[in-house]
Amino acid sequence: MEPTMNHSLSNTTRSVLTIEQYEFQEFLQDDIAVVVYLILLCFVGTIGNGHAFIVYHVRYKPSNHRTFVVWLAAIDFVACTVSAPFEIVDIRHGYTFDSGAACKCFRFVNHVVSIASGLMLGVIAIERYRKACCPFGRQISEKEAAVSCMVTVGVSFLVATPSFYLYDAAEKLTDIQGLSGTDCTTGLSKGQQSFFRIYSILLLLMTTIIFIICIVAYSFVGKSLYKQMTFRQSAQLKNVQKTISGNSVSSDNKMSVTSVRMKMMAEKSEGSSCQHIHDEESSVYSDKNKVMLHPPGRPTTLPMIKGKKRLDRTRRITLMFLIATAVSYVGYLPNLIILVIRAVRPSAYQNLARSLGMFTSVLLRGYFLSNVTNPLVYCFVDDRFRQECGLLYSKVFRLPARRKSL
Repeated sequence: MEPTMNHSLSNTTRSVLTIEQYEFQEFLQDDIAVVVYLILLCFVGTIGNGHAFIVYHVRYKPSNHRTFVVWLAAIDFVACTVSAPFEIVDIRHGYTFDSGAACKCFRFVNHVVSIASGLMLGVIAIERYRKACCPFGRQISEKEAAVSCMVTVGVSFLVATPSFYLYDAAEKLTDIQGLSGTDCTTGLSKGQQSFFRIYSILLLLMTTIIFIICIVAYSFVGKSLYKQMTFRQSAQLKNVQKTISGNSVSSDNKMSVTSVRMKMMAEKSEGSSCQHIHDEESSVYSDKNKVMLHPPGRPTTLPMIKGKKRLDRTRRITLMFLIATAVSYVGYLPNLIILVIRAVRPSAYQNLARSLGMFTSVLLRGYFLSNVTNPLVYCFVDDRFRQECGLLYSKVFRLPARRKSL
């Protein structure tokens, strides 16, 4: 009924209704939801990634963990401040976007940040695998981690280069006969359409391969951490048993024998379970919190406590990157699948768009979800990140009070 009604009104509205008016009506009818969604992502993502970049760069000690988070935060910040606002402008001017140069540049930036974010999560998964499953092999240094991030961004630039050829300000038809506009989309030539199909399939294939690599890597990492956790629990149980059996020793040498035994077990546990843990997992302790290795009164408990904190820190960092990877691909895969359907079977895409309605536009921009949720994952999983953010705000809001007191 609606296409027939629009066609019947075309003769009476063509001379009156301008393309700007038609565009605004379409925006109010179909695009309000996705624009509100993108505005929310821009606001939350800009604040969150700004906090992540500043806190990790300033407050954390140099480590692979800090390097990866800082680079991810920078990429996500660009996505939230450049790519997402461009999408809002493109949606609002769905029939009056006539700048081909702006279209090519912003689509290129959009591809770079989305590809770089996915590739970097793959690099992080490999680094986590080597740290947990190959503890005595050669590990990636902090400098090499930074170089790998730069290489990842460089590869993303190369992979995104075809967007300069694919996208342009092309003609976009309306339901009203004789009324058309221009939009930032793929070119209409046969060469552009054919290459767009191949490019979309290649991106989907690359994303699938990286996702499989992440699944395999984190599966081995989880298995390794589980073994370490069970070994530590058994070691603690043996220490308790040794302590109980030590009560039968005479009172003169009871303390010394128990201390020696517990110290040997603690050192053995430390060597087998936490020797491979990098400084990044133990960097949560500031200098003011460092204590003597053998303080009076409890000479044998600190090694076990310190090792447990290191292991817990490793598990938290791994869980943090695992959740970030899962959220990234949950948002990115629907976009690629829909683009492949649109490139290979346009009729099937039209049927899908009609059935999903406004949700289609949200799924097409789902890759922005990972750019926003990464700092939220840091906040929920990394307890030190929350503490540092709280310390930052306590210092900021304390300054005016001090000045007034003076």
